[in-house]
Formats: sequence, C-alpha cells, structure tokens
Amino acid sequence: MTNKNKRANKPKDNLDSNENSSARKSTNPPKITVPWGRGASEFRPGIFSKQYLVEHGEAPASQVFSALNEALSQMNQDRIEIGDKPIRGCTYNSFAKYWHWFKLLGLIEPTSHTAPAIYDFLAQKRFYRMTDRGRNEVRAWEDPISAMHPEFR
Repeated sequence: MTNKNKRANKPKDNLDSNENSSARKSTNPPKITVPWGRGASEFRPGIFSKQYLVEHGEAPASQVFSALNEALSQMNQDRIEIGDKPIRGCTYNSFAKYWHWFKLLGLIEPTSHTAPAIYDFLAQKRFYRMTDRGRNEVRAWEDPISAMHPEFR
C-alpha cells in the first residue's frame, strides 16, 4: 500500500492538524454567526406560525409558509453580506406536517373562512386561527411531536 493510500484510508480526525488547520480557522471570520438553533429560532415553523397567527388572526397554511420563506430570505441576505452561510428553511411538505401536528394538538382550529385555490382542481384554502390552548402553550409550538409523544424524547 502506498503512502498516498494509507492517508486516504485514515479517518479525517487522525489527519495531521497542520493540514486541516487552515480549513478550520479563517484569518477573517464572519462578524456575526446566527446558528439555526438559537439565533434564528423565531424562524422555526412552530414559533413563526404562532407569531404569525397572533399578528394576523387567521390564515391558511400556505400563507404562513410563504411569510416564513420571505422572512428567511430577508435574513439570509444579511447573513450573506457578512459572509455567513444562509439558513435553509423547510419545504412546504415538511411545513404541512407541522401544521397537521398543530391541528392534532389543538393549537389551531379551522374557521369558516375559505379562499379559492390557485388551480381549479385543488381544494379551497382553509383558514385557521389559534385556539386558547395555542395562545397559552409554548412547548408544543417548539416541538409538537415530543409534546404529543413524550416517550419519544
């Protein structure tokens, strides 16, 4: 086995620290870093949905999702300007699953208000509002699955 093959088979943690130190340490690090977990937590689907429904009263899931994506893209423009990596938001499919959990937990409820869908073959948009439980609840908005199933925690 050649020396080159030995190095390729080594785990990355065992490589010489001099080889990776320049990749890990930047001479000019970004001024601000906002990790997804803490600084951008208001952009998590549950927390953002609760804030949006408090401000707007009622809305369909698609409208809340669009507002979330718009807010994330504005924040990402600021992150790119300072050289930080943009935060990738969730897909609509993932957001719809969150929305379903909010309904199951009783955080939101449908209203009688509907709106036509973009295409004729789709069902009408259904509007939702926050329930009293949704206004008082904190943990279920942050992590709806573990609120419903604490045994998964």
